[in-house]
Amino acid sequence: MSKAVITSYTLLDFLSEGDMLAFFTFVEGHMEGHAANLRAHGMTKFYVSRVFNKGDKYTIGNWLEYEDQNAFAACDKIWQQFLTDTSDKFNFVSKVVPYRGIVQYDFS
Repeated sequence: MSKAVITSYTLLDFLSEGDMLAFFTFVEGHMEGHAANLRAHGMTKFYVSRVFNKGDKYTIGNWLEYEDQNAFAACDKIWQQFLTDTSDKFNFVSKVVPYRGIVQYDFS
């Protein structure tokens, strides 16, 4: 597998501000331990951000980076288990659109 940095950017569009706030509550209650597990398996960055240039829509962007494809594959399994384990805690409705990429240039 490649040693290239892998990125994952997921947009979540919520039907209402209440659904978006429910998502934030979920993040505050569940992501710290989950992120620690992901870091132990090769995740290097994890951002949750409010997208502000979509007018009156309620959109969140999750940006994750993994050290390589092996880390992405390991963390993807962790994500799948996390989503299964927490599915009963999802009190919000959203449209989820994931994007995956290999870093070509890094100007940071």
